[in-house]
Amino acid sequence: MNLDAKLSTSVAEKRKETQKLMEAMEERLIPHVKASTWPDWVFPEIAKLNVNGLQIKDFGGPGMTTLEAGSIIYEFAKIDGSVAMSFLVQNCLGMAVVNALGDDAQRARILPDCIKFDKTICFGLTEPTNGSDASNLQTTAKKVNGGYRLNGGKRWIGNATFADYIIIWARNAEEENKVQGFVVQKGSEGLRTEKMQGKIACRMTQNADIYLENVFVPDNLRLTKGTDF
Repeated sequence: MNLDAKLSTSVAEKRKETQKLMEAMEERLIPHVKASTWPDWVFPEIAKLNVNGLQIKDFGGPGMTTLEAGSIIYEFAKIDGSVAMSFLVQNCLGMAVVNALGDDAQRARILPDCIKFDKTICFGLTEPTNGSDASNLQTTAKKVNGGYRLNGGKRWIGNATFADYIIIWARNAEEENKVQGFVVQKGSEGLRTEKMQGKIACRMTQNADIYLENVFVPDNLRLTKGTDF
């Protein structure tokens, strides 16, 4: 199959540019793979491709089809799984969730900077005791004046060591025990991330344990459409 024939002309060119960029990066990535460190220069280089945002159409996003988005991710993954994984976290677990479940104000606040890679975002669902079983989350959210207090922990959260925004899924016992989505900002009091050590695969991706101790999230950072699960 001629993949490019299935893509728009602009995305076919972007795929080729992505391929060239990744091939040029390959040797520079090796020391980071060996050291399990994330190269801070990767996202700024990817930003120049104007592929970040994938299927998001607003705020400068490229508005790709599913096939087109997959073709770009494939070019990252051909050279390095960690680059592909970290890009996926930014796009398919971070921005895509805000785009789908945030209101217009939340989307306008978070997505433009994330699409430009001026800021990064990740997704906190998995927990130490119950993995990704969303029906059994132990992290809690409690309503307080002006917002919510989050308590609990997450594990294996990619990009969490450096993300500017962390989407946290927590159970709100005061609202029918529903699982709700909250956007926690980097530097919030009571938020701590700790890099997980000794990984065998995707060594550059910075997976982390997340600790939440009475972390305050304002009302306007509870995902408006992420409240009824």
